[in-house]
Amino acid sequence: MNDYPMETVKSMPPIAISAITLLGIPLNEWVFILTIIYTVLQITFFVRDRMLKPWLHRRVNQRANAQKGKSQS
Repeated sequence: MNDYPMETVKSMPPIAISAITLLGIPLNEWVFILTIIYTVLQITFFVRDRMLKPWLHRRVNQRANAQKGKSQS
């Protein structure tokens, strides 16, 4: 019995995955591009949530306190 056809069928999924291209860009490049986009988004959300929002909150509170001080005097 010849195992050649069966071995060919077994090796098709890895060959198909390595040959996938979308818009002329190979799959490994898409993974790289999406990883960069994901990393930039994570950095953006971190800066917004951990740095920008607290800074804006403090600024709003300082202005509110300044307005209270002006209205009391």
